Amino acid sequence: MSEAEPQPTLRMKLFSLWFWGYLVASLTVFWFAVAIPWLVITPFDRRRRFSHWYAYTWANHLQRASLWRIQVQDGEKMRDDQAYVLVCNHQSSGDILALFSLRKQFRWVAKRVLFGVPFLGWMMAMAGYVGIKRGDPNSRHRMMRRCEEQLAMGNTVAMFPEGTRSETGEMRPFKIGAFVLACRADKPVLPVLMEGVRETLPRSSWVFTIDEMIFPVVKVLDPVEPRDFDHDAERLRDHVREVMIRERTLLRAEIDARGGLMVRPQS
Repeated sequence: MSEAEPQPTLRMKLFSLWFWGYLVASLTVFWFAVAIPWLVITPFDRRRRFSHWYAYTWANHLQRASLWRIQVQDGEKMRDDQAYVLVCNHQSSGDILALFSLRKQFRWVAKRVLFGVPFLGWMMAMAGYVGIKRGDPNSRHRMMRRCEEQLAMGNTVAMFPEGTRSETGEMRPFKIGAFVLACRADKPVLPVLMEGVRETLPRSSWVFTIDEMIFPVVKVLDPVEPRDFDHDAERLRDHVREVMIRERTLLRAEIDARGGLMVRPQS
């Protein structure tokens, strides 16, 4: 598939204005609808499962208002009774919405500044997501401690090991933090691939660039155990990145073979 970014049409600019406006309006409505139930349920819901369920219910509702029809592959590899350190490639601001298609319990690690955004940040805090301030060692230590607490409770922690969105579409080098966390907590790393989100919502733009239905893929790979690498975070990181690059090449070939992202996969 070509990495060139198509130029948005006037139609897509108007659609993008409508979509982001709808996102803000629906998020506001969903937050007011959940606030009182959250106050009632949270004392009995230590893991904040209700709040995250509500978040991915909203996200999947929002996807139906878009031109995306996310295709989840091998979602059963993410077991409900196992906590993972989930790592995913990062290409677009739409990646977060796409990963919610898994409809699984996990807790995001996200930039702390997002927690200050009205309604969005409040919902993130209500769900127990973990904030980090880039470049702040103390914030990093607090983030790691909170992630270990989440894993101990049985919650999967989701991270983008590239640290930021790729400008080229190819995977950036992986940072070590997610793999140190997996080794410390002795929890498996769960690699997840996303393909197709960047093509319709590029890294540098808020405007959708494809004006027809598109079928991005979220693919869950086999878990990787830290013990298989003697809890060596660097070896674990390098192996997971190598696997993700190899499997992404195969996934791209599979998408090309079906005729591209605009062709619905055979069920």
